[in-house]
Amino acid sequence: MSISVRIPPSMDYVGRVVSIVRRAKVFVRRMEIEARDSTYHIVMDVEGPADEIGWLIAKLDKLPEVLEIGRTQAAPAIAVAVREGR
Repeated sequence: MSISVRIPPSMDYVGRVVSIVRRAKVFVRRMEIEARDSTYHIVMDVEGPADEIGWLIAKLDKLPEVLEIGRTQAAPAIAVAVREGR
């Protein structure tokens, strides 16, 4: 599951987001923070029970500093083999 959050550019707000993520019973596979368009965009890939991911999203959504939140299902990796013709 991929969760994206957009917040104002403040490290205090980043700390609040990380604090909530730490309390959730999920495993964070990846977390990236990018400054763009005068806001911070945080994207994280998390794994865990659906109710815990739902709890995390609900808690993040209640933060007054969260301007936008979204979630997408992470697509599984697919390997492709190419065979050269003769």
